[in-house]
Amino acid sequence: MKINITSRHEKLTEGLKNHVEDKIQRVERYLGKIKEAHVILNFEKNVHVCEATLAAKNLKLSAKATSRDMYQSIDAALSRLETQAQKQKDKRAGHYRAKGERSVVSDGGVSDPAENEEIKVIKTKKFALKPMTVEEAAMQLAATKDEFLVFYNAENERTSVVYKRADHQIGLIEPEY
Repeated sequence: MKINITSRHEKLTEGLKNHVEDKIQRVERYLGKIKEAHVILNFEKNVHVCEATLAAKNLKLSAKATSRDMYQSIDAALSRLETQAQKQKDKRAGHYRAKGERSVVSDGGVSDPAENEEIKVIKTKKFALKPMTVEEAAMQLAATKDEFLVFYNAENERTSVVYKRADHQIGLIEPEY
């Protein structure tokens, strides 16, 4: 990680430099590897200003803080960056969690949606039902990565479903008419 610290109107002390580096390390745990960090410390009459900009993978964050003490300005600015980084991390985690989410099956049904949530059919797949026996369907299902197989049962001339169970066995669903 490349850290640029610029001090205006006063010399940069080793204590300030170490303080900035320590605070940036805290932000790094949320973003992973930070490519570049640029911190500008501006000493004015009665106001100390800290401006910080971080560049990570596909992300740029910046914050600015002022106070009467430079250490407080650094703490406030980098605390704001830490908050932004945490929000970005939560946003990424929530995005991936939403992608991999599955419906919870309990008591033979799909979990109820929230009050304002609408049920949507995301994907539709059409295919021809092949006549086969239950054993043939089970062998075909075992040879694929699919969770279930819909087939035309040649023994009773009805549509049936074979599915993979959690205990690595194969189950059969036959409709009642």
